[in-house]
Amino acid sequence: MNKTLTLLAFLLITHLSHAQKKDYQEPVLKFEVEINGEKHQVNDGESLIVNGNTIKVKSSNNKTFDFGIVSFDYPKHFAFEFFQENEMKNWTLDGNNFVITYFEYETNIQLDTFISELVKLFKKENCEVIDKKITLGDLSLNGKRIIVRLFGEKITYDMYEIETEDYKTHFIGFQDSKNENGLDSKEGIETTKLIDETIKIK
Repeated sequence: MNKTLTLLAFLLITHLSHAQKKDYQEPVLKFEVEINGEKHQVNDGESLIVNGNTIKVKSSNNKTFDFGIVSFDYPKHFAFEFFQENEMKNWTLDGNNFVITYFEYETNIQLDTFISELVKLFKKENCEVIDKKITLGDLSLNGKRIIVRLFGEKITYDMYEIETEDYKTHFIGFQDSKNENGLDSKEGIETTKLIDETIKIK
C-alpha cells in the first residue's frame, strides 16, 4: 500500500511539474504573411505551404539599432530603453552580461569629464581607468576603460567618442560583467563581433 501511494505521489508531482513548466513558457511569436492579397497566420519557425511551395517563416536572432548617427545589429533578447533630458539623449540595450549604451549631446562634452562622472558613480576606490582603443567596422575609436571591482565581481565599462562634424557629442559604451576567471563574457564577445560586422555611420 505504501509503495502504491509513493508511486501515485511521484506521478502526481511529475505531472504538476510538467504542467507548471508549460504554463511558464512564453507564447510563440506569430506572423501574418500576405501573399497576393491573401493573409496567412503562421507561428515563428513553422512552414507555410502556398500553391505547392513551402515557405519557412523564422524571426531573425538580431534587431537593428538605428538612431542618432549610428546603426548596428544586436541580439534580439536585449532590452531596449530610451531616456531624454534637456540636451541629452540616451539609448540602452541591456543583455544578460553585456550592456550597450549610446549617448547624443547637443553640446560639446569632453570624454574625460564623462568618465569622471561615471567614476564618481562607482566610487573612486573601486575603479581603475585606462586608455582603450577599438576597431568596429571601418571605425577606429579612442576611449577609456573603467575597471570596476565591486562585491567580488569585475565589471568593465568602455566608453568611446564617435567624432562627427555635426557639432554634437556622440559616445558609445560597452559594459561587460566578466566571468569568474576575469575574462570577457561569452555574450560580450559575440555581441561585439556582431556590432563589428554590421556597424555603419550615417
